[in-house]
Amino acid sequence: MGDRSYDHYSLGFPGGGTWWVRFNSDWNGYSPDFGNHSGYDTFADRSNPNDSDGMSFRANVGIGPYSVLILSQ
Repeated sequence: MGDRSYDHYSLGFPGGGTWWVRFNSDWNGYSPDFGNHSGYDTFADRSNPNDSDGMSFRANVGIGPYSVLILSQ
């Protein structure tokens, strides 16, 4: 959590396929003060674990400043 947003941030994932955003703490439905930065569903592809936080899959997510995303399959 930091003061910078990312439109595309690459992370390692524990499994491949589609991952859906279940919670985005930056959603302005919680408060009009929130930025509503897009946290989007993503698709994880197989990747080298050395390039993917030690995991076998990798995908991009968008995340707002000081935000938390929860994704699941």
